[in-house]
Amino acid sequence: MRDTDIAHIWQDAATFDRTLKARPDQLARLRRKQVHAASYTRQALFNAMARGEPAVLAGVQVSVAGSDRLGLEAALVKHVGSGFDAHQRANAQIGPSQRRTRLGVHELMRKWSSRRSLVSVTDLHIRGTPLERKIDTAQLSAFNLLPQGSEGMQRQEMMTLVIGARGNVTDSHSDDPDGSNHCFMGRKLWLAWETFEGIQAGLQDCERGLVRGRARFNLDRFCELKSARWWTVEPGETLFLPGRLTHKVVTLDAYLGIGSFYVAPVSCLDSLSRWYLHQPLWSLDDPRGENAGLVDEIAGAMRRQLQKLARQSLARKQQWGLDFVRPATERWMRNWSRQQRNALMARAPFVRVMEALQQAGSVAGV
Repeated sequence: MRDTDIAHIWQDAATFDRTLKARPDQLARLRRKQVHAASYTRQALFNAMARGEPAVLAGVQVSVAGSDRLGLEAALVKHVGSGFDAHQRANAQIGPSQRRTRLGVHELMRKWSSRRSLVSVTDLHIRGTPLERKIDTAQLSAFNLLPQGSEGMQRQEMMTLVIGARGNVTDSHSDDPDGSNHCFMGRKLWLAWETFEGIQAGLQDCERGLVRGRARFNLDRFCELKSARWWTVEPGETLFLPGRLTHKVVTLDAYLGIGSFYVAPVSCLDSLSRWYLHQPLWSLDDPRGENAGLVDEIAGAMRRQLQKLARQSLARKQQWGLDFVRPATERWMRNWSRQQRNALMARAPFVRVMEALQQAGSVAGV
């Protein structure tokens, strides 16, 4: 990408969020932190997971029925219209103030299609709906433990349609599991950084701190963070984002995509470590609520899945990325302190996952 292209992206984003107005010296530093899109291969995906880094990959197959005949946008709008009844509503953000409201799905699509309304929604879940049969998400779910677990685990996957108008800004926040976001059309600018490094530097996270108005953000401090990265996601590209990263997102062109969360063998140690040491977001406000014990449940399900995979074919093991478990485990040993590792190894469910991962990484043929 040329310097003029980078300057244009950040100039465009700054029209919607003035904290993103970049000086020439900042643009030079940002260039070194850019994540470039690459062609999808199994190796590219699992390499990124093993390193704990975000990846933007072109070529992940997420086909939409009828798109070859109607065009992608028309097919998606049609399927959304027929996939939800007239009474179905979604949580939406409307207008420059991002006022939260419940909006009928059909009205939501009319507003988005007009390109005249500043509207966004990220929780229009499609699992178990007629729309799910029209969008092939198999490649996004092939390595994901969550859909195979209990109802509580399945809820965390949140396979959802992502809809956003140009100019929509999603404030700095983090998510619980790792996530994917496939772009059908439009373009988004993403900024990301390790949550706790950012908090220490004064960058707020809406999920892990008391935020009044907009989360505090400073571009100079962002540029100084070792973990800071940024990228764009464009049509046909899929983002795979580690859950350890706080992110701020600006919709540069009217966007339609599909997002979900996942727990995979290659990256599960980071997720389990973060949840055990810092608490998962789902229980910060209600540690004894309906998700109490869910981390232990996920750990147990991962152990059983790894034990089952050990007896299955090489192709099945590779589908789940078991040949990348060893470098991922070695990176985990380097990145988490001795004190943190000792605290984690005092938890029996975590120890059992670690043992299953070590066995999986040494299985013959992987």
